[in-house]
Amino acid sequence: MKPWQADRRYVNNLAPDEAADAAAIYGPECYERLASIKTAYDPANMFRLNHNVVPAA
Repeated sequence: MKPWQADRRYVNNLAPDEAADAAAIYGPECYERLASIKTAYDPANMFRLNHNVVPAA
């Protein structure tokens, strides 16, 4: 299936080794937006399991 694989992946279908880098999963623009939202609503990073988005500094 690799020839048909896109640059972006469906988050729920990632293998554990593919899910390590949340910035690569979401792409730089989306990741920055998610990090800023996380800063506002979860600054302590309580919800950090699976594909962790670290709150923006």
